[in-house]
Amino acid sequence: MQHHDEDPVRSLLLNLLTLVTLITVLVAAGYLADYYLRDSRENVTWYPPRMHCDLRDGACRTDIGLNGTLRFEINGDFASYEPLTLDVQTSGIDVESAVVEFVGRDMNMGLTRVELEAVGDGHFRGVGELRPCTETVMPWRAQVILETPEGQEGSWFDFDIHR
Repeated sequence: MQHHDEDPVRSLLLNLLTLVTLITVLVAAGYLADYYLRDSRENVTWYPPRMHCDLRDGACRTDIGLNGTLRFEINGDFASYEPLTLDVQTSGIDVESAVVEFVGRDMNMGLTRVELEAVGDGHFRGVGELRPCTETVMPWRAQVILETPEGQEGSWFDFDIHR
């Protein structure tokens, strides 16, 4: 009986193609995992706040894109951790829905996400609350995310709660 060894060139090519296929599958799986497990804020085109504004003193405004504006207001007693009324008004952009997310700036307080209800042309309202914290001063960030035909666009507003 005669035993023939495989052609070494063919074997090397087969191993190389197997390795390339395995790498391709792993990269595709990584992209799929990233897509499905990614934080909602990563898909947002962020526009920085126009200037420093303290939400405890009243509404804050900023530009969204070239033609849009966003006005955001929180009504209620921030320090009591009672429900707060959230008010978003937009102009110059087509907004399908609005969401406000509260995140702790210096401490992981989890994510509090409030989907607002449309009440008129570019006007949205909802009720949300901040999570209690034992710190004397708790720095928060309110992220306003707008769903537009161009995708998600938003801005953020920083404020502190003093106990």
